[in-house]
Amino acid sequence: MTDLNSILENDTGGITYYDEAADVPRVPMPEGVYPAHITEVRTATRTVKSQYKALIYNVKVTIDKDAKSRSYEGTNAEGNAVTVTGEQYIGNEYSSKGVFKFLHPNGDAEFEANPGGNKGYFAFCKAVGKEPKDTEVEIDGEKITVKELPDLTEDDIMGKPVLVTMGKGKPWVSDRDGKTRVPIVAKWFNFWSEGTTLTEDELNAKALEDLPF
Repeated sequence: MTDLNSILENDTGGITYYDEAADVPRVPMPEGVYPAHITEVRTATRTVKSQYKALIYNVKVTIDKDAKSRSYEGTNAEGNAVTVTGEQYIGNEYSSKGVFKFLHPNGDAEFEANPGGNKGYFAFCKAVGKEPKDTEVEIDGEKITVKELPDLTEDDIMGKPVLVTMGKGKPWVSDRDGKTRVPIVAKWFNFWSEGTTLTEDELNAKALEDLPF
């Protein structure tokens, strides 16, 4: 067993004290709008509600240093309401709620169009600087003006600055302890005019930081 007297006599440098001002408790990330960059993109095609088909963009965002100057209302470990800055979340990476791009069927496709479901993808396109354009289509013999949505590629998305609305995601049950947890995820994207796109070197450096060794 370690000699306690030896530790106290030889391994300490002066008095031991508590500085309340230096005690900045960690607070679970409050819901709100945060400046961030998109640092990962994955896509998958899925059938939705047995009648639609969607290309789903699943992205991850990394909170930018600009969050330090922004304030958020959260709850600490004791359940008390507190005001915090975004400083303690800088550099953290969060997953997004899937962004659904509902596809339009061709003549042989066995699924239906769902243009009214593309609100999230419409906002996502605008957030990464790919502004949809007005175009005219004919529906049931009537010509109407709609927003034509671009086909976003990984190059269009990676590293782009965005303002993300962080909120509660879908609850899940841990296999380890059986407890239900509610993650916080990026639920909505808006254009961040003051942000700058990450360079390839900055994205590569971020990828190296995420390696488990």
